[in-house]
Amino acid sequence: NVVLIDEKNKSRGSVDIGSTITVQESTYPEEIYFLVGPKEADPTNGRISYESPIGKGLIGHKVGDEILIETPSGSIRLTIKKID
Repeated sequence: NVVLIDEKNKSRGSVDIGSTITVQESTYPEEIYFLVGPKEADPTNGRISYESPIGKGLIGHKVGDEILIETPSGSIRLTIKKID
């Protein structure tokens, strides 16, 4: 199955597949993630799947939201700084 994403009609008000998200955890440096499908995921290069714990946690949230995400290595609290 294939889902085409029309970038012209895409709102950048909230996180969705295809979004580039800048997040920050506490006082750590900001990180940038590109939200992709599971077959395109490459976490070492910032491409995370929307099916991953972080991807699932970010979907639908907006700039300024602070999200508590449960990961296999424990809970993390991320603040969304920017969505492109």
